[in-house]
Amino acid sequence: MTESTNSLPHSERGGFAKLFRAVVIAIALLLGMIVAIFGLASLIPGIGPLSSFAARWAPTVAPIVALAGLIVLLVGIVAVRRGRRRSGVVVTVLGGVGAVTNIAVVIVLVGAITSAGGSVNLFTAAFGLSAMDAASPDRHEVYDKSSSGDDLSLSIYEPEGAKGPAPTIMVVHGGGWIAGEPDAVSSELRTLADHGYLVVSVEYELANKNNPTWQSAPSQVACAASWIQTHADTLSADMDRLAFWGESSGGNLVANTAGAAAQGNAESTCGGEVPVPAAVVADYPAFDVTGLYANAPAGPGAGTGSRIFASSYTGGTPEKFPKRYATVNSAAHITETTPQTLVMTAMRDDVIAPADQLAWVDTARDRGVDVQAVQVPLANHAYTQKAKNSLGSQGHISIAENYLSERLQ
Repeated sequence: MTESTNSLPHSERGGFAKLFRAVVIAIALLLGMIVAIFGLASLIPGIGPLSSFAARWAPTVAPIVALAGLIVLLVGIVAVRRGRRRSGVVVTVLGGVGAVTNIAVVIVLVGAITSAGGSVNLFTAAFGLSAMDAASPDRHEVYDKSSSGDDLSLSIYEPEGAKGPAPTIMVVHGGGWIAGEPDAVSSELRTLADHGYLVVSVEYELANKNNPTWQSAPSQVACAASWIQTHADTLSADMDRLAFWGESSGGNLVANTAGAAAQGNAESTCGGEVPVPAAVVADYPAFDVTGLYANAPAGPGAGTGSRIFASSYTGGTPEKFPKRYATVNSAAHITETTPQTLVMTAMRDDVIAPADQLAWVDTARDRGVDVQAVQVPLANHAYTQKAKNSLGSQGHISIAENYLSERLQ
């Protein structure tokens, strides 16, 4: 009786251990499939929505997914050594594929970033991700009114430890002209301010089907630039070291405003002289609005999003409003006076075709404009905006800062 009673807990412990090992193997199998599929989809284009999804997230999570693959690989090796050969081998293979493919993604991205003058901290990219909108501006200033009479404001991020007029960056957010707001990437804007820049992020009127803003939005951005110049002394802004920076549709707005200002024909809703920036930075810019309308990304609802962006902004189709499209296409604003420009293109962009972005680069260079083009492999549209300190975020910030440090001296 006593012997039987004493053996029961041991039996239970053995059963629990088997159950625990089975659960660990099941979790490892599931995680292994995820990391392997993600890694393969990140490296191989043309797997439909999987490739699109992976390219959108790989610049943010590839280091973390690579670590997960290594953990799965270790679990598989241990399982094989403990006699679970069939399941252990499968887990080992999945973990190995996941680790190798995602490490390859990291290597490719880091190589592209460093070759373009940027830098990354891999430890921070794996363990230091944070929210893009976690910071706050130092203050807001109203600079104009929208067509409906609402205030339009500027978010101002003051430079850390400035002892005089600071190099100034006017930032124009993206969002397809129909969405977005000036503090959406406030954490990055705060980083720029901490590095000595005065950062002014612009709120402009957003479009909808009843309110195309193809005239008002560019004029409001021009007004914001004029406001900065008028208030340069109060802001401690060095207007000889002014840059414009925009992402996506914001890239279109800064390129067009800079080009028009350089020709002396920028139209501002509030009047005044529109300053010509010393440099322009454009991330995955919507240079070709006609091309944006025609673009058809892979996946359900192909082309719907890009067409909504273009038609909301212009008020209709290229066939209905060819002159409007011709006006907002950035190539129309290129002359030999166009400011020097950095263009960063996500080469897996399925919203704004990389070919359209690179066509603007070629045209600008043909007309004598100093353009630095950075092609970011394995990255989809808005790859920079998922998390602060990601490979994508660190990469585009460091590349741009290196570029501006040489041009805003």
